[in-house]
Amino acid sequence: MSGPVLESDLAWCRHHFAMMRDGGVWAVPRSGLVFTRRGDGLVLTDRMPWQDGMPMTAEAFGAFQRADAELIRDRFAAAGITVDVAL
Repeated sequence: MSGPVLESDLAWCRHHFAMMRDGGVWAVPRSGLVFTRRGDGLVLTDRMPWQDGMPMTAEAFGAFQRADAELIRDRFAAAGITVDVAL
């Protein structure tokens, strides 16, 4: 994590997680990551593949997805919610 997390970010994570039911799916539009709620945490269960015509290379898109997964994991962890980003 790059610095202190705003309380509003922590509240958003907690609220978003509380709205999900066990087995519920959250797709993150900016990166194409898909998380599933499993018990008391989230698990990265899928990710949108790179496609020809995207505005970045396949390598850059993969790096962006990895960085976004880590950011999401860190923010939710700061809010007390475990996120498994191993896919």
